[in-house]
Amino acid sequence: MDWTQIADALSPDGIPGELLAEALEPINERLRENATMAEWEPVVIHADMRITYGDRDYALISESEKWRTDAMIAEAVSHLAGVKLLVLDRFDVLDLKGREDLLYWLDGMATDGDIDTALIFGTLKALPALNFANIEAHWIDNGVAGRMQEAA
Repeated sequence: MDWTQIADALSPDGIPGELLAEALEPINERLRENATMAEWEPVVIHADMRITYGDRDYALISESEKWRTDAMIAEAVSHLAGVKLLVLDRFDVLDLKGREDLLYWLDGMATDGDIDTALIFGTLKALPALNFANIEAHWIDNGVAGRMQEAA
C-alpha cells in the first residue's frame, strides 16, 4: 500500500500537478485581469499546459485571436517578472476595434504603473489617430523614424 501511495503522490495528478496548479494561478489571475482591461476573451493556461482563448483551444482560434492570446501571456509573464516592458510585433493583424482595444489596454496599464515601456510594431497604410496620454507613435518611412506629427 505504501508503494502505491508513493506512486500516486509522484504521478502527474499528484504532487507535481498540485505544484504546477499553484504556479499557474498567479499567471492565470493576471491573464483574467488583462482580458478584462483589454475587453478580450479570457486566456487560461491549464495544468496540462493547454492554452484556451475563451472556450476554444489555441490551435482552433484565428490569427488575430492568437495574437491577443500571445500579447496577454507576454504581458502576464513580464508583469510577474517585474520587468514592466512589453514588446509586440505585427499588431496590424488586429482589426480596427482590436487595435483600439490594445491601445486602451496599454494606456491603462501605463497609467496604473504596470508597464513603463511598450514597443508595438505593425505595418499600417496611414498614421493612427491617437489621443492617449501615455502613447506616442513613430512612423518609419524610407528607413527614417519620425514622430507621428513629423511624418508625412
